[in-house]
Order: sequence, then C-alpha cells, then structure tokens
Amino acid sequence: MKTLHFIFIVAIYSYSNFVISQEVFEKEYVSFEEFLNEQNNKISKIQNDISREEVMEIMGNSIIVKIPKTGKIKELNQLFKQPEFIDEKHQKAKNNFFVLWFFSTPKDQNGIISKDECTPVVIKENIVIGKGQQFYFTYMKKNMLPVFK
Repeated sequence: MKTLHFIFIVAIYSYSNFVISQEVFEKEYVSFEEFLNEQNNKISKIQNDISREEVMEIMGNSIIVKIPKTGKIKELNQLFKQPEFIDEKHQKAKNNFFVLWFFSTPKDQNGIISKDECTPVVIKENIVIGKGQQFYFTYMKKNMLPVFK
C-alpha cells in the first residue's frame, strides 16, 4: 500500500511540474466552435508511429481561450491544458505506456473538463500506437487493463 501511495505522489508531482513548466498562451477566438475546430484539426494530425515529443509539438502549449460575449452566449476566459490529463504507466501493463487526453468534444457547459470530453492518445514506448475513445477502450480490454477514470 505504501508503494502505491508513493507512486501516486510521484505521478502527481511529475504532472504538476510538467504543467507548471509549460508556457501558457492567451488566444482570442470569435467563437467556441472556432477553438474546437482548431483543436480537433491538431488532433487529426496525430498519427501512429510518431513520438510523444511530436505529439506535444503538434498540440502546442496550454492556452487560455478568450471568447467575447455574443448575444446570449457568455464570455469565456478558460485555461485548456495540453494535455488535459496524463495517465502514467500502469502497473499491470506488460510494456510501459501512458495516455495523453486532449480536450476535443464538450458534453456540457459546466466549465469542468472530464475525460469523456477528451480524445485519448495512447503511447507505448514513446510512440503513438492509437488514438480515440474506441481505440483506447479496445486496447485496454484486449490487454486486460483497467480503464483510467
């Protein structure tokens, strides 16, 4: 149990250092759809067999999205991390792998980003082996690994 607790603390520390070390930019968009189109266009460029570093280059730094109030739509000034979540190596995995989760599909407008609003990019031995919810769930089931929540 102590080992599991230690691994959890190290993972949180590593992730927080990654996010803190990443420069954050502000960008103004005309609409939320414009931001989503840009984000999904970046995700579409992620292909199998590229490295984690190439994925991060494609997706760019975390961004503060600014959208002005238009009609009934509220103003938006929100940080979107690149990636939103990182699931580090899983103990039961035969080979080390991790999952980067990038915001792509809003489900509701509560301002809280969940994994089901993100596209997972599965990386094994520093190389992309697949992306998308369907690939992620199939891979986890095939390898008898618990799904990250």
